[in-house]
Amino acid sequence: MFESFGRGLKLILASIKMGFQDKRLLVPGILTVFSNFFFAILLFLEGKSRLGATEHGTAAATGGLNNLMGAAPHAVAAAKHGLHGAKHGLEIKPEAFQQLIGQTALNGPWDQSGMGALQQAATPDAILAVVAILVVWWLTNRFLEGVTTALVYSHLTEGAGSGKFSTACAAVFTSLPAIVALGFTTLIAKRVARFMRDKRGSGIFGMGVNFLASIVEVFWTLAGHLILPAIVIEGTSFWGALKRADRIAQGNLIAIGVGEIGIDTINRVVLLLVCLAGISGFSYAYVQHLMAQPVFYACAVAWAATVIVVTAMSIYIRAAFFTCLYVWAIEAEALSEAERVNHRPPAPLAAALA
Repeated sequence: MFESFGRGLKLILASIKMGFQDKRLLVPGILTVFSNFFFAILLFLEGKSRLGATEHGTAAATGGLNNLMGAAPHAVAAAKHGLHGAKHGLEIKPEAFQQLIGQTALNGPWDQSGMGALQQAATPDAILAVVAILVVWWLTNRFLEGVTTALVYSHLTEGAGSGKFSTACAAVFTSLPAIVALGFTTLIAKRVARFMRDKRGSGIFGMGVNFLASIVEVFWTLAGHLILPAIVIEGTSFWGALKRADRIAQGNLIAIGVGEIGIDTINRVVLLLVCLAGISGFSYAYVQHLMAQPVFYACAVAWAATVIVVTAMSIYIRAAFFTCLYVWAIEAEALSEAERVNHRPPAPLAAALA
């Protein structure tokens, strides 16, 4: 475990050094963070607008009911004075009672659980809008990940500063159909693994199904990240990239497993520490009544910038790691087994394995 963390830390530091040699490698990760903010806000505004429209309709219905109930005292007063027109003072149609029952029923707008507004807001148009936002969000992130892969590949194979942002974007645009197919297949693989976990039985059979589901998740996590470099770097189709990744795996061209370098755990720990530092600072400022001071705003801006940089670096480091694995595999493919022993992997991996 500690050896894995040590390797991961060495790889992270080497990847950061590589990023500082060519700062364009870090740009897609930063853009990914801002795109996540943008689409999250877009989803929030979409939900708020749908719920606002539902609340407006509910308020209109409430006003109509108030007018209806406001007529009741006048009708009663007219009845007390024996007026013949009392029967016309309050005329409640059966449709009004049905509407009242519908408004106060379970999941209705006046249901105290609050689910009625959500149910009315979940119209087919709203669902389609949310799905469209999520799809574009996913495509944007995969596009930027592909750009990072292309830039890192150029840096590793042709030298620092050799990659061009426009060339990388063009390569990813060309490969979008294969990237979309990779996304759908990944989603299906994860759903199958989750279904296997949910439907597993007890005893030995249940343990076997759980183990099989874990294998599916781990295998596809590795395969998926090796398929993306094959798609972007070699310009192959999804099936061609899948065969390429399978050939790499069967040929034992990668002599190190993902679990042997704990970059994901380190990235999560660092991000958690940054978030805890922000929460602690906010709590201290609140208790000491410093939230109106200029220093509080300066620290808040610095903390937000730190979160953006740490998140962007974690995205970049993960993409750089799998690109290094792929470059090492395709270089080892041209060598004999005896030559592979002395073959030096890309710099970040070499630092991790030193």
